[in-house]
Amino acid sequence: MAISASGTAYDLTGPEGAPVVALIHGLGLTRQSTWRALAPILAQRFRVLSYDLCGHGQSALPAEGSDLTVLSDQLIALIDELAIARAALIGFSLGGMINRRCAMDHPARVSSLVVLNSPHDRGEALQQQVEAAARDAGAGGPEATIDAALARWFTEPFRRDHPEVVAEIRRV
Repeated sequence: MAISASGTAYDLTGPEGAPVVALIHGLGLTRQSTWRALAPILAQRFRVLSYDLCGHGQSALPAEGSDLTVLSDQLIALIDELAIARAALIGFSLGGMINRRCAMDHPARVSSLVVLNSPHDRGEALQQQVEAAARDAGAGGPEATIDAALARWFTEPFRRDHPEVVAEIRRV
């Protein structure tokens, strides 16, 4: 684990000179809670960058507040510091929104996108549901919405068969 000059906690693993894959976790998660199982597998063939979003895990809070542009710029600043010219971006949930913003704002820096469980066109009803969950989390903390998030992220059989993974995500 390392900390960038701008306060971003990250891990960079895998063979030097291999194509780079950047892993972007979702809201309320961390690089380790999301990518612990996948990163070592990818690192057998790729240079793997996993990092904590601003205000998550071991990364500093952004001074200017947070939106998709700030979060996209965080990734660009990190890959600039690490002298990475281009990367494939894999984003889970909010990470998928960030990787799309990054690809639109910095297309020459992105070789490909993988978008996992990420909203695109929510529609009015789903947008209201997301805003209600954000209000609940604001009032009661992340615990207020964790059960609904776990149900979205993991199937019932997975939750039943892998309680240790679900418990770790709940803890984070």
